[in-house]
Amino acid sequence: MFRIGRSVLVLASVLLLSLVGTSAVASAQTWHLEQFDRTSRMCVLHGPDGSTHGSYFIFVVSGAWTTDLKFGMRDLPPGWTAGEYHFPPGSNFRNPDGSIRVNGFVDVRGPASVPMATYHAHIWVSDGTVTETLPTDIVVSTDSWVDCMNRR
Repeated sequence: MFRIGRSVLVLASVLLLSLVGTSAVASAQTWHLEQFDRTSRMCVLHGPDGSTHGSYFIFVVSGAWTTDLKFGMRDLPPGWTAGEYHFPPGSNFRNPDGSIRVNGFVDVRGPASVPMATYHAHIWVSDGTVTETLPTDIVVSTDSWVDCMNRR
């Protein structure tokens, strides 16, 4: 009887540890979308109907990943689009001096005739389970590029 009780306890412990270990491993994320000190900004000179603007935003994904990381942008101005791409499995770690390689960019384009405003868009990166975002601003105005970039 004692052997059966002990066997049941050992079996229950093994099952419990394997369940806890599985959920911890499944939820462990080893990559991150780096957050910049300042929000990335794109300045667009407001233009007449038919004029368009195109540019890109850069970003950094650090760590290591074993599946494709998909990325793109959302919350864009009306009529704007952005490319959607992926990183194949890989890694990107800080160098001994603290620097890190910029490994991502996403292109955006759209009509320069949208209403003048600051549009708060977001870069997103996802492994299919976890999605991280990075805020960006697309500023449509009649200001010069220098004045627009310096206005915060």
